Amino acid sequence: MLCTPTSLKRRALLTLLLLHANRRFPICTLIGELWDDRPPPSAVAAVQMYVSGLRRVLDPAHSRGGGDARRHPLLLTAGNGYLLRVRPGDLDLDRFRALAGLGRDQRAAGDCTTSAESFHQALALWRGTSPGELGQAGLPAHYTVRLEEERLALVHDRIGADICTGRAREVVGELEELCARHPLREDFHEQLMLALATAGRRAEALNAYARARRTVVENTGIEPGPGLRTAQQTLLSGARPDNARHDRCRPAVVLRPAGLDG
Repeated sequence: MLCTPTSLKRRALLTLLLLHANRRFPICTLIGELWDDRPPPSAVAAVQMYVSGLRRVLDPAHSRGGGDARRHPLLLTAGNGYLLRVRPGDLDLDRFRALAGLGRDQRAAGDCTTSAESFHQALALWRGTSPGELGQAGLPAHYTVRLEEERLALVHDRIGADICTGRAREVVGELEELCARHPLREDFHEQLMLALATAGRRAEALNAYARARRTVVENTGIEPGPGLRTAQQTLLSGARPDNARHDRCRPAVVLRPAGLDG
């Protein structure tokens, strides 16, 4: 079992190496990423120290046995950079993507129950330190934003599958919280309207649209997109919103090696 590095900067380094697993990552690029292109004079020595620490954590036996650091079985020196060797299936990322893809295929085939199970299992792999916390250690913002966006995309898929299985009432509270946290994400507002309507709370679903529209207009100066407007018109017509229209097939990423709980 691998242990989680304790230094935030070292954890950010590990995350960067995992993002580029099995590929050489030049040390100059690592330095630029870790210090946002404003490295201290001691940056090279600091990276070498972080790498040395990671090697001890990743394979303590190799370090205790006095093995050549350049021949480390997992974290190799490769030219003027480093390469983190990862086997297929070693990363939660691999299992996450496999389960997410399986769930989307199951949903496309109309199997709501098994797709919901696959999505729940995939999201259960998202654990430990959040990307936002790693951002405090110097991980570039574009990585953390992308990771969070991809996680939310699968949360959206999972909620859609839950609604399809008849759990609309159970997800209303979660959706209200998601809408509060991400007020400009119209897809969650659409799902809240769908869940409320499916649960027989059509008036509340229309009120949810009014709140979403007000939020969007006040913050952007423009009307909501066609998805929200179509959901409102569907409710006004008395028809039941279509859950299938809310399904998305977007990739999602978790960047933690198997067993690295934080």
